[in-house]
Parts: sequence; C-alpha cells; structure tokens
Amino acid sequence: MPIMALVEFRIVPERADAAREVFDRMLAQTRAFPGAERIEWLQDREDPTVWTLYEQWADAESELAYRAFRGAEGAVPELAEMIAARPGLRRFDPVDF
Repeated sequence: MPIMALVEFRIVPERADAAREVFDRMLAQTRAFPGAERIEWLQDREDPTVWTLYEQWADAESELAYRAFRGAEGAVPELAEMIAARPGLRRFDPVDF
C-alpha cells in the first residue's frame, strides 16, 4: 500500500541560495531511490522560508529504507547550517471513502 509523507523545512533566509543547491542534489537522489513514486517541493506562499517536501512511496518499507539512508550514508551534514529548526515529518496512509 502506498504511503505519503510531508517533510517541512524552515530555511535560514540568508542561506536560501545555498540551500537550493543542496536540496536540488538531494531531490535527485530521493527521486531515484527505490520505491519513490512522486517527490515534489512546495514553497509556502506567505513564508518563502518554509519549504515542504511531498513524498509518495510505493510502500512503508521503501519510505523507512529511505529514512535509514538519510540517517546514514545519505546524510547531508551541511544541511544543519541551512535550516532554522529540525524538519517536521508527517506520514499519511490513503483512505477510501
């Protein structure tokens, strides 16, 4: 069953240009990760320092494998200086009504 996730980042305004470069590289890796079905960046209209990553994964196992990858060999240490707070992660299951 597919799973969706939203990851919200608050970008340090002075680091936005550098963050775009880092996120561009990360986005390519994420889209190529096994099980990634749709990966989109969204920028808040009222607060351009809030960036949200919309992710759709084939299944929960793929999404968890990706999180493990980002926590290990896929970590991006330079990201810490570009974000104002720890990213927020919310996971969703599709619901049929």
